[in-house]
Amino acid sequence: MILDCTLRDGGYYVDWDFDESTVRKYLAAVATAKIDVIEIGFRFLPANKFLGAFAYSTDEYLNSINLPAGIPIAVMVNASELINYENGIEAAVNQLFIDKHESPVDIVRIATRVKDVDASREIAERLNELGYRVFLNLMQVDAVELNELVKITEQISSWGVNEVLYFADSFGSMNPDMVKQISRTIMQGWSGPLGIHTHDNKGLALSNSIAAQEAGVLYLDSTLCGMGRGAGNAKTEYLLVEMMQRGLGEYFPDALFPLILQEFNKLQQQYQWGPSIYYYLSAIHGIHPTYIQEMLGDERYGTDQILSAINFLKSSKVPFFSFENMLRAAAGIEGNEHGTWSAEGWLSDRTVLILGAGPSTKKYIEAIQMFVRRHKPVVLCLNVNEAVPVDIVDAYVACHETRILIESDSYSNLSKPIILPLSRVPESIREALHGVEILDYGLRVNEESFDIANNGCVLSTSLALTYSIAVATVGGAEKILLAGVDGYGASDSRQLEMINMLEQYESKPNSISLTAITPTTYPIQQSSIFEPEI
Repeated sequence: MILDCTLRDGGYYVDWDFDESTVRKYLAAVATAKIDVIEIGFRFLPANKFLGAFAYSTDEYLNSINLPAGIPIAVMVNASELINYENGIEAAVNQLFIDKHESPVDIVRIATRVKDVDASREIAERLNELGYRVFLNLMQVDAVELNELVKITEQISSWGVNEVLYFADSFGSMNPDMVKQISRTIMQGWSGPLGIHTHDNKGLALSNSIAAQEAGVLYLDSTLCGMGRGAGNAKTEYLLVEMMQRGLGEYFPDALFPLILQEFNKLQQQYQWGPSIYYYLSAIHGIHPTYIQEMLGDERYGTDQILSAINFLKSSKVPFFSFENMLRAAAGIEGNEHGTWSAEGWLSDRTVLILGAGPSTKKYIEAIQMFVRRHKPVVLCLNVNEAVPVDIVDAYVACHETRILIESDSYSNLSKPIILPLSRVPESIREALHGVEILDYGLRVNEESFDIANNGCVLSTSLALTYSIAVATVGGAEKILLAGVDGYGASDSRQLEMINMLEQYESKPNSISLTAITPTTYPIQQSSIFEPEI
């Protein structure tokens, strides 16, 4: 049974916002290819950012597109998102799902970590009551002792509501022998159909899928062109050919080739998923591939920085990356507004230049250096930026836990203080900061807040720009200049979020006028770095 999850797993690269024409061609192609199950997308709870239709896969939307008849339609939910829902699991399920008889969805797959298995039972039971076929997808199983895995699968079997039990090679670290061993182990506690979801970090997604089938696994996940988070997945087109050669289905892979060659190859060139040395190393060292994907998608990270981050992450024992945390990235962990360092008077009557990471920083870096030499402002650099020479920076500013995690290994080489809220840094990361000069200016995240105190602040999100503005304000800066703070498009949720925070800041009695000296789309005073006097 081939389950194609292109629109779900591939959505990580396009925010689940696929072109309508591509979707129509995709649905027609996979139907003609005789795919057994289509996992059409996720069903997330509402998020404070724009995501495309297949992040939510609502019944209303699915009814508006031409779903092929006779092929089961699946959606995936993240167990941790429902478990952490403020009104409880049942309310979360009820918000996302109606009775199966009124929905085009046939199957709901629950993605869960081992630690959330107990709580996932309530999700599975409620979905079963609503009439859906329930598949449970165990993530990161290779990190579980085999005897413990048997107990877990026995527990899941005792619920009596799951039709299929999946296991995922979450880090792409498995090989065919491991796949067969884990398959046999799970079958000791689970007697129903088994499925596998492979990742291609080591270039073994297809081989692992075939090994799973040989071990008795019935459901095999795949995506067109391997499109999926990180290094991607087993390629549907390859898997169908392999199954056909083994006499294991009446598939027609030729139906997929035009779409792959004409559209998905272009998407792959644009988003660069697929095996690489970075993903291979992440698999070897147990690093979640989304860290790699995030760094590869950020032009500030060059080869040296990515390799340095991998070297740090492999020994940091940091929590596994989760998409739910990415959705909440604007808020991050709550933190504490009481830091150990007071910024009061630190910048008394000085001009402060805050350097952002927008493309204009790199474009105008020579002019920025000339400006710094001429006017001698205090320069605060937002996060580590390879385009900015260390010698013009007075201090670096970081406040988002993921960014701190990725860049921590670079801090000791900067020889400059790092302003950051230690309350938002996990203990494992603090140990790696030994010897680095940390100015612990506190930060607590609380919706719709912008309160500034001497040793910390309360902000609605953990954006380094607003955090640095708070530092400059309590520090007594005479004026605040911004460079490389380019902004976004008018309808981009990040633009609207920043405009809201700038308005909150400007309403404060102690706010300082902000002036952008490189191009920006934010509604603030603008000047030019090339003017003789600012």
